Amino acid sequence: MGIGIIAGNLAMLVTLLAVLALIGLNIVVNLFLSLRGRADFENLASTATQPVLYDVFPLLLLAILTTVDPSHFLVLIWYYVAAVLVAIRTLLGLARVMKA
Repeated sequence: MGIGIIAGNLAMLVTLLAVLALIGLNIVVNLFLSLRGRADFENLASTATQPVLYDVFPLLLLAILTTVDPSHFLVLIWYYVAAVLVAIRTLLGLARVMKA
């Protein structure tokens, strides 16, 4: 249901794809850097699953809530603000990992 709503709105789809691409890049960089040293599988699993649970899932919930909002603008604003904040947090985390 949430994916159908996102697929029907091109801006929401591009925003979600950008967030997923940044999260994927973060996962690949963390995986590469951890395999260079000692691999901690618990940390790798947390790196792969935590962003999906804490970042992507709330975006999907906000997309579903657009059907409840009669104006559709209030929830859309929260969707885009949340997506931008997730992207910024992911970029800052990526920069922190690359600097270390």
